[in-house]
Amino acid sequence: MTKAKSKAKRSKEKRMTKPRRRHKYCPVCKAVVPMSVIRKAEDDDDLYWLHCTECDNSFALTRQQFHRKKRPRISAIRKDRARIYRTKQTYSVGDVIYHRKLNDVGMVMDKAAAPLKSCSGAIVVSFEESGQKMLIEGYTAA
Repeated sequence: MTKAKSKAKRSKEKRMTKPRRRHKYCPVCKAVVPMSVIRKAEDDDDLYWLHCTECDNSFALTRQQFHRKKRPRISAIRKDRARIYRTKQTYSVGDVIYHRKLNDVGMVMDKAAAPLKSCSGAIVVSFEESGQKMLIEGYTAA
C-alpha cells in the first residue's frame, strides 16, 4: 500500500468516530438510558439534542440540564445514615433507605401509583445488592 493511500485511510478513520453517549433520563422510557448526542449547544442556541437508544425518540435539554451532576453512587452511601424502611412511612425521590429483610441499602429513584387501595403510593428503589425493587409506602390497615 502506498503512503498516500494509507494516509487517506487514517484520515477517514479519524472522521468515522463513535457517537458521543451520555446516560440521561428519558421522559418517554421513564428511566436513565444511554443516549447519543445529536447536536451540541452553540452560543446562540442553548439546547443539546439527544437521541434515546431505547425508545428511538429525540428531545432537547438545556445546557444546565445536560451538565447537571450525577446523583451519588449507591455504593458510597453508608448504612448508618439511611432511614429504616417502613410501609407506613412516605418517602421522596433521593431518600436513602435501609431494608431490614433484604439487609440492603438503596436510594428512592421514582414514585409510582398506588398498587393497593390501602396505601398512598409506591416507590422504586435501587438497592446496592438486590437491584431495583418496587415497595409500597403510606400503608394504612383497613
